[in-house]
Amino acid sequence: MSESYLFYKDVAPGAAEEAVILEEGTAHNPYSNPSLLPFENPLPPLATLEPGRWLLNGSFALPGRTVPYWSELLSDEEGLLSPAPVFDIQFSQQHSTVGLTLVFDPAAGEFCQEVQIQWYQGEQLKADQIFYPDAASYLCEKTVTSWDRLVITLRRTGLPLRRARLQQIIFGLYRRFGMTELRKVKLVNESDLSALTLPISTMDFELDSRSDIQFMFQFKQPVEAWNNDRLVGVYYIDGHSRAGLHLRSVNCYDALGVLDEIPFSGGVYQDYPAASLLGDIVGSDFALDIEVEDMALTGAILPGTKRSAMQQVLFAWGAVASTDGRYGIRVFHPEPEGEPIGLDRTYVGASVDTAAIVTEVRVTAHSYTKDANGSVEINGEKYTDTTQVFSVTNPDVTSNDKENVASVTSATLVSPAMAQAVAQRLYQFYSQRDTAKAKVVWQGERLGAATALPTPWETQVAGHIKKLNITLSNTVAADVEAIG
Repeated sequence: MSESYLFYKDVAPGAAEEAVILEEGTAHNPYSNPSLLPFENPLPPLATLEPGRWLLNGSFALPGRTVPYWSELLSDEEGLLSPAPVFDIQFSQQHSTVGLTLVFDPAAGEFCQEVQIQWYQGEQLKADQIFYPDAASYLCEKTVTSWDRLVITLRRTGLPLRRARLQQIIFGLYRRFGMTELRKVKLVNESDLSALTLPISTMDFELDSRSDIQFMFQFKQPVEAWNNDRLVGVYYIDGHSRAGLHLRSVNCYDALGVLDEIPFSGGVYQDYPAASLLGDIVGSDFALDIEVEDMALTGAILPGTKRSAMQQVLFAWGAVASTDGRYGIRVFHPEPEGEPIGLDRTYVGASVDTAAIVTEVRVTAHSYTKDANGSVEINGEKYTDTTQVFSVTNPDVTSNDKENVASVTSATLVSPAMAQAVAQRLYQFYSQRDTAKAKVVWQGERLGAATALPTPWETQVAGHIKKLNITLSNTVAADVEAIG
């Protein structure tokens, strides 16, 4: 049976990347690297000579790999650690969380049985509490706002004569919401296959939580949508509202929506690799999965947002971007071939919209020259923007066709050397006039995939998926739009 759920990371955005960990108390053993503690570090059970730890069942691996933290000294016969390991963790920004999740040694099922956590804002102690974990992954639940320093002390191990082990510190908690807690989940995944725009994909859901744990739903916190082992998409919280003690409505957008919130100062480029330029724009915000051949770009990006800058690169490059079904951003060309969607998983009500014929495509090329009297200013320098129009005329236009000119005037990375090829590419895109629409049982289809949708008159429209309007449930339905 199909199973759908949301995986919510109620964490302090950016805290893991900012964390600077200073270790005090007992030294770590030679295999340890405490700087790894803010990040996920899955490990098998590792064999050591601590009494009763090395089970001779073949499941334990020999040490020799780097672990985030093992204390050098063992606890005493009562499990007490003396001196106790202390982690002083400092951050460059203030954060708020509903608690901290400590991952000790889940592979072996071991944990520290007594932990003290102190939250600071500058020199002010905001909270101080001792927790008594009873599992290898344990939520130290306490809502504290506006902290920029943590002091974590491991006081006692769960078993005597053991090293203190800590595999990860999660600055918040991870929660999985199944369909029993979700009243509705609506996702709109969208891509512009011409790259004339760069649409933002969204997810909205209503949560009727069964837990008494509070949630902050902070801006940019990630929420993953899953169906069985398929990742439908990763989205980031934009806002939320509360209608009851446990009832909340949450609005999210994808990585491109996050980039739309981040300014980009612009720049002028000469024969600059497109892949490098995308890397400069996106930076460390998200991983880029670039699946197209690189090319050199000449032109400018005017000041705006990272999303608008990325759109300029994609259009000049002739590439498409999407975020569905992955972490980060995929840059690709639409697939040449794919599998059709059959009638056996298509609902009644498919349709086809046919756009008006495009009679001509015009693309304006730009050349930028430094000029103290220029009208364009980028990063404190003034430039003159010289433009030139390139066009492709539809040879099949008849006297009965209404003039319909598609013009692109603001593609500032399209230089005269490439503008004719860009106009030809855009003309080929507009020659795909049919948009097929059908509601289907979703089975992992993604944006840009080649497919064929059935029509009510027993034919098919072959094309590429540009939009998926998904209703997440244990049977996932999607309104698919494909252009062809």
